[in-house]
Amino acid sequence: MQTILYIDHIQSHRFLFQEELSEEGYRVVTAKNIEEVLSTKRDFAPDLITLELRQPTLQKEKIENLRKCFPGTPCIGYSTFDQCLDEYRKWVDGYLPKWSSMEEVKKLIRDTTVKQ
Repeated sequence: MQTILYIDHIQSHRFLFQEELSEEGYRVVTAKNIEEVLSTKRDFAPDLITLELRQPTLQKEKIENLRKCFPGTPCIGYSTFDQCLDEYRKWVDGYLPKWSSMEEVKKLIRDTTVKQ
């Protein structure tokens, strides 16, 4: 079973994402922000990170620290931005706006995790 780490500051988004992808057979671990991931000892190694890029406390240094914590793990940006902002492109391996259908999200996740 592949593990997806989903980071989003909105609890209802975390819940829905976890419900949808758990039904697809993924183990989904959620966190409200990168600080929570980095400050808590985690007993898992995610196969994929999905990250809301429009968080109130998101900073480039935090994304870099997250990527260092899980080196080589693909990261998908998932946000309300219409497209991935240039400043985040070097940290994400894929991007979808939140208004995309959940089927598009599942396809991107499948495509990204299969490449490993």
